[in-house]
Amino acid sequence: MTPTADSKTIDRKEFMKQVGISFGAILLMNCIQSCGGDSEIPDPDPNGGSGKVDFTLDLNNASYTTLKNKGGFVVVKPQNIIVAHTNADAFIAVSAICTHESATIGYRAATNDFLCPNHQSEFKSDGTVQKGPATTALKKYSISSDLTNNTVRIFE
Repeated sequence: MTPTADSKTIDRKEFMKQVGISFGAILLMNCIQSCGGDSEIPDPDPNGGSGKVDFTLDLNNASYTTLKNKGGFVVVKPQNIIVAHTNADAFIAVSAICTHESATIGYRAATNDFLCPNHQSEFKSDGTVQKGPATTALKKYSISSDLTNNTVRIFE
C-alpha cells in the first residue's frame, strides 16, 4: 500500500529530525537546570526504595552527640528530618524542610517549637503551624529512645 498525500506517516529523515530536536531539548533543560543556584537534583526516593522512614541514630556518634543534652537538635540530612531533645527530656522529630519555601528549619528549646529562618514561620513541636506564612504542617515522625544504649530510632 502506498501512502497518500493526506496520510499521517512521515519519512525516516523527518522522523530522525524530530527525535534529534526532542533529544536536544531534553539536554538543554538539564544544562539550564544545572546552571541554577541549587544544582543538586533531589533524590525522588531518599529512603532507598522502601518509601518508609526507619533509621536509628547512635548518640555516641560525634554527629549526634548534641542529642544527649536537653535542648539539643540535629538535622539528619539524607532524610531531611530534624530531631530534637526537649527540655522535658523527650525526643521529637519532624520534617526539617519548611512547607512555605523549603528552607531548613531550626529548633528553639526555650519555646519547644521550630522556626524557619527565612520568613519566620513557626511550628509547634508536633509540626502544626503556629504562625505563618506557612499554612501546611510539617510531617511528624515517631520516636523511640534507648538511653541505656544511647540510641534514638525515628520511624513512620
